Amino acid sequence: MKQVVKINNNVFVPRNRIIAVLPVSSAVARKIRGMNKLGGTIVNMTYGKEAKSILIMDSGHVFVLAETLEEVDEALWK
Repeated sequence: MKQVVKINNNVFVPRNRIIAVLPVSSAVARKIRGMNKLGGTIVNMTYGKEAKSILIMDSGHVFVLAETLEEVDEALWK
């Protein structure tokens, strides 16, 4: 199994560092995005597209992605 996962053409993440994948519409995701804007640990990886999912890493960083939850899940467990 691959240690680094290709989410899309520009985003590669280490599989063993991911804690959770959430849709941006969930209440928990909104709170996390709000808290991390102040700390500077949020990374926007949408490249101008609409945000659809959030990756939470063990380092405290949060990646905002344009891919749906199903697309991210498929990339992680392919």
